[in-house]
Amino acid sequence: MENTETKKKSSLVKKLALVGVAVALLLIYLFVPAVNKLINDIIKMFQTGNFASMRAFIAQYGAWAMLVSSLLMIFQSLAAPLPAFFITLTNANLFGWWQGCILSFVSSMAGAALCFYIARILGRDVVEKICTKGALKQIEDFFAKYGKKCILVARLLPFISFDVVSYAAGLTAMDFWGFFIATGIGQMPACIVYSYVGGMLTGGAQLMFTGLLCLFALFILVAIIRSVWVARQKAKEEAAAAAGITLAPKQKIKGVHVLNKIYNTSLWAMTISMLLGMWAWLAMRMNLGWVFYGGWVVFAIVLILIRKLSCGWKFTCINVAVCAVINFVVFGFDKLKILPAARIREGIMMPTLKLSAVNTVMVAFLVIGFALVLFLNLRADKKKA
Repeated sequence: MENTETKKKSSLVKKLALVGVAVALLLIYLFVPAVNKLINDIIKMFQTGNFASMRAFIAQYGAWAMLVSSLLMIFQSLAAPLPAFFITLTNANLFGWWQGCILSFVSSMAGAALCFYIARILGRDVVEKICTKGALKQIEDFFAKYGKKCILVARLLPFISFDVVSYAAGLTAMDFWGFFIATGIGQMPACIVYSYVGGMLTGGAQLMFTGLLCLFALFILVAIIRSVWVARQKAKEEAAAAAGITLAPKQKIKGVHVLNKIYNTSLWAMTISMLLGMWAWLAMRMNLGWVFYGGWVVFAIVLILIRKLSCGWKFTCINVAVCAVINFVVFGFDKLKILPAARIREGIMMPTLKLSAVNTVMVAFLVIGFALVLFLNLRADKKKA
């Protein structure tokens, strides 16, 4: 009984101490103009994704630059969902890849431990206000399925919120050292890769690397979501079998269906990319080539996962016709000899590549792809008949 009372008192003291520190920091932020401006500038800097600005900000502190970088990493750990890999790349570029790697790793581990204990001491209600109820629920569902494996996977991905995972882990029965070791193992390879590559790249190449990280994260996330979905479907089938109910057989994903959807989504991804380029503000601030490739990947994955949606040869013919009409009406023939090839070249960051060469490849893709869609779909229809 005494032991229980002691634990309750200790927990209350910890909560009061944390709340006191949080209130003090909030008051400083609200009533000290210099601090208020500094924090707002830091948040804006994270949101812009400007590596040069981040590098200049940290470098101006000279001998204290490493300490400032560490505090920024811890700050982003608390202020979900600011991107941690952004600081990792900057550290590598500023301090050298191996020194930047060590600095980023130690700082991120300190931030993860802090988030874990904040969640454990203050509880769910406070954590929901820090990182939103929806984000927390998604991570918790993932934890329920994969446990510590989830932390290992999440730490490898640049766009799964580092902070939300740490907060959510603190709300589970997971022991701190299990969480800390899983975080360290998962974080180390990602930290080494980002630091090594980030230390060598600058300017457009660094932006391209960031885009590739986004695509990599997208593929991994889709694989994880599919794994969870398959597990749920299996549980439903087992429950139905136990209740004596026979479920309708699932439609299998076929190669011809995948080809149809990949081909059709390429047309719309390019059309959307070119239409977005009509707005000068977007064209100056976005890599529309990445919009094309990223949109193509996203659209294709979504359609492939929606198995019931058919994109056969009739749909493909109509889709090609609709996209062609839209593009000719909006852009005209002369612009269509330049714009699609320019988008492809912009996305792969090769401005010296001749547009004529890109056009040749693109036309071959359109013609051969259309022929394959027709041939494979007509052959599939004959087999059914």
